[in-house]
Amino acid sequence: MKVLVISDNHNEKNILTEVYETVKPDAAIHLGDSEFPYNDEEMTKFLRVRGNTDRDEDYPKEGLLEETGMFYTHGHLYGIKADRSTLTDRAAETGAKYALYGHSHVAKIEKINGIYAINPGSITSSRNEYPESYLVIDTDSEMAAYYSRKHKLMDEFKLGS
Repeated sequence: MKVLVISDNHNEKNILTEVYETVKPDAAIHLGDSEFPYNDEEMTKFLRVRGNTDRDEDYPKEGLLEETGMFYTHGHLYGIKADRSTLTDRAAETGAKYALYGHSHVAKIEKINGIYAINPGSITSSRNEYPESYLVIDTDSEMAAYYSRKHKLMDEFKLGS
């Protein structure tokens, strides 16, 4: 399954649709801080959670895409800027093997207590060495690939044991 993971577009219009139509994923997850209403047309193709700048209370705080083992949340409620172990502990409770989060605008993959903590970075405003980015995870090959907002492959990682 090809899963698009994107976060933190902070009210930028059309970028979500552009990325979705370019990737053509089997599933798509938005990790919060869209600043759009929950039922905004750009959001309807995404599984989605509420970020700290999202005002619409219809957004859930977390979700689980069971068939892929992906737990997802924005991250601010789990203190991810200091440490990701609370996040990975929560993912483990749900039976997930991936803990997807946004919030920090820092693209990062790390394995903590057997769970992959994965941040796609921000599609609108990066805060690390990667430019603005999104992530595509192929669960069949267990590969994660970072792409720039111009859809150029920047980096790939092998996930799995």
